[in-house]
Amino acid sequence: MVRPMPPTTARPPSPDDLRELFLGAFEAAVPELEREDRIPARLLELTAAAGVHRLTVPPEHGGFGLGLVDFLPYLELAAMGPAPGRMICHLSNGIWRPLAGYGSPEQRRLIREQAEGRTTIAFALTERSGGTGRDLHSRAVAETGGWRLTGEKHLITFGDRADWFLLVAASDERRERDSLTAFLVPRDTPGFEIDAGQRTMGLHGTGHAWLRYREMRVEDRHRLGEVGQGLEVALSFLDYSRISLSACMVGLARRALQEAIAYSRRRITFGRPIAERDAIRAHLADMHADLEAGRGLVRTAAAAFDAGEEVTAAAATAKLFCLNMVGRVTDLALRVHGGFGYTTDAPIERIYRDARGFWFEEGTAEIQQLVIARHLLRAAEASEPDGTGAVP
Repeated sequence: MVRPMPPTTARPPSPDDLRELFLGAFEAAVPELEREDRIPARLLELTAAAGVHRLTVPPEHGGFGLGLVDFLPYLELAAMGPAPGRMICHLSNGIWRPLAGYGSPEQRRLIREQAEGRTTIAFALTERSGGTGRDLHSRAVAETGGWRLTGEKHLITFGDRADWFLLVAASDERRERDSLTAFLVPRDTPGFEIDAGQRTMGLHGTGHAWLRYREMRVEDRHRLGEVGQGLEVALSFLDYSRISLSACMVGLARRALQEAIAYSRRRITFGRPIAERDAIRAHLADMHADLEAGRGLVRTAAAAFDAGEEVTAAAATAKLFCLNMVGRVTDLALRVHGGFGYTTDAPIERIYRDARGFWFEEGTAEIQQLVIARHLLRAAEASEPDGTGAVP
């Protein structure tokens, strides 16, 4: 049974304290999550009571203040269960960062509400008609006392129930680096259309929504940060998010490996468990090696993050490797299961689908490659005064 955490306790739950939540209560709800594509209220209540929303939130905002390295075991555990659990754990412990760094006193008060599970804040950057960064098509036009926003966002996690949306739009027709501005938009803003009908291949229960707005009036007090700081605001979440998601990929790969090991031990062919076959053992070994390599990259990036170092390239490196890693591991796990793994009776079927969602969260593999290559070339240029650019 999940035991509620008193709201004033200074000690966080241990990962083991949350095992029953993520691998018990959430796992038991899989049929409902798959069918309804939303999180039941009872799971939201259990998650808030267990203190999941406030693991990394600073104590002054009602949280436990865990660093990213100490937070990694929670992410791994959460990701071993159904996707909504890890999404809550991942988002709640990251979305407070832009508010803490750029928010007004009024906006920062939302951090405590979110830490206690009373408010949900969604991150709204991705667009179907464009990309991210300078390619955003959403427009914010300044007017007296506020702004008019026109555009759309899609695949916004927990958009089905979010109370607030951290939304980034272009505020300068030139679309230069400093042309983006961030807003914290209330759900009940007139003209804000929230279409929660988007169905995805996997990640069921995570409430993805399509947001649409045309000439939507947003008061200037809902601006997050200064005009033109939108990219900076977004990056204050994205660097954390890429490391956090990489840890989640390690957790899901770990679950896939466990499922493959268990199935290989009970599946009998020609009178012997397939775990005794050399080909199956090779698959298990490759999966384990991949998983451990990914975990090492995540830990390195998390340690740099906690040390206050520049981590954009390290975060992208971890995410690029873990994207490919979780794909390889779940592919092999499905092969170990054989035809049974292709049925909905096998947990690996859902795990396989959920793993594919990572390709599109916080930047594709191609985006991570661009980030890493840009870092390498800049480092080479900086280290070679003659401009020859030796690779570091």
